[in-house]
Amino acid sequence: MKTIAAAVIASLFAVAPAVAAPKAAPTAEPSPAATSEAAAPVRNPNTRYCYNTEMTGSHILSRVCKTRADWKELGVNVPANL
Repeated sequence: MKTIAAAVIASLFAVAPAVAAPKAAPTAEPSPAATSEAAAPVRNPNTRYCYNTEMTGSHILSRVCKTRADWKELGVNVPANL
């Protein structure tokens, strides 16, 4: 039992310097074009968004999947972060 405890303590001391080491700061700043591309991902217009809907007279949910444009035609606002 003492050997296991000693091994665990030794491994903690071996890992501690690696965890405590400060991380290096990035040397190059990203260009403004790169940050705007990362902020606004390119969306596929054929991506389907699915909603679970309850039909009148039934407790069973049915799943309806449509593209963003199809939902917009029906008056449903698909959140922008999807």
